[in-house]
Amino acid sequence: MAETKRERPAGLDTLSLPGPPSDDQENPAERLMGDVRHGVEQRRYLRGMIFPEIAVVERLYGLSEKEVRSAIRRLRDEELLQLHDDYQETYFIDVGRGVLSREPADTGLVAQVAELTMRLQELSSRVQALEAIVMGRDER
Repeated sequence: MAETKRERPAGLDTLSLPGPPSDDQENPAERLMGDVRHGVEQRRYLRGMIFPEIAVVERLYGLSEKEVRSAIRRLRDEELLQLHDDYQETYFIDVGRGVLSREPADTGLVAQVAELTMRLQELSSRVQALEAIVMGRDER
């Protein structure tokens, strides 16, 4: 029996993508993927952060839905995005094992702070999703 996912709650706090600069000659889909990769490398996008809705990314980068879905598929293959277990069409940053092994190993306090930051962001995203569900039920 297929599992039914709930609709994505309105008002989820999503990560902010820069979009291509007006003079950028790079392919917009490549630019999108590069922005996500760069954000993860610089730790601006942490595990658990919610990726914007497909329609938002389409407008921001001037892409078709098919192009955005293709870019998302490639980012998932690179273990940078993961599909949310509970919500339709909802992706989040989930840096996979392959990506972590390419990063230099942090030691001591820096590593602990980075790990706690990722956990806090993941918990924050979950709390926001739960609040959206609760608020949605109260409005009915």
